[in-house]
Amino acid sequence: MDANVPQRARVDRLNNNRPYNKQMNFLAHLYFAENSQHSLYGNLLGDFVKGSPDQFIDPVILNGIAQHRAIDKYTDAHPVVKRSKSRISAERRRFSGIMIDVFYDHYLAINWEQYSPENFSIQTSDWYNKLKKETYLVLPARFSRTIEMMTKNDWFSMYKEPAGINKAIDGISKRIRFENNMHGGGVELTNNYDALEDDFHAFFPDLVTFVRSYQKKLDSVC
Repeated sequence: MDANVPQRARVDRLNNNRPYNKQMNFLAHLYFAENSQHSLYGNLLGDFVKGSPDQFIDPVILNGIAQHRAIDKYTDAHPVVKRSKSRISAERRRFSGIMIDVFYDHYLAINWEQYSPENFSIQTSDWYNKLKKETYLVLPARFSRTIEMMTKNDWFSMYKEPAGINKAIDGISKRIRFENNMHGGGVELTNNYDALEDDFHAFFPDLVTFVRSYQKKLDSVC
């Protein structure tokens, strides 16, 4: 990290471009992926590949990265998400984008049956098996380490518990390469639990509609 970049600028870049975080709204991104190894990879790689993704020639991966970025752009601009961010205390609000991503994954995990016909444990186990399956692809080292940690520690089951979310937030805090006050940020979830859950249920159906429309347009040009 460039020590000459002011901390506020680095925080804004972290919230907007998200290049440093290894554990964000992965559950939501996989929810919208096709159930294939390369689509799962692509829909996660959006947090790990900056700029042009042309290092990957597989169209399924490229489509996944593009979809990931479209979802992030739509999410960041949504008024309900902005309302959720405003619920984060002033001391941590600079990191509100990161925190709301993780908190929304918690609500998706505990309300999975409302949004998916698939059994949560069976679905996430299937994802883990596909993600850790041997591949010929040359993947970013940071991405490979993240997949290893995710599958080994069953992150998605951890997302169901507020304690697991607090652990995820603390892990992100430790991996940010400048001093920050995200540690202990799980309290932001517990302090705003019902309001944030209402926000999630107001937002997620809109995201589903957006992604289905995005996918339909993509299919029409393929």
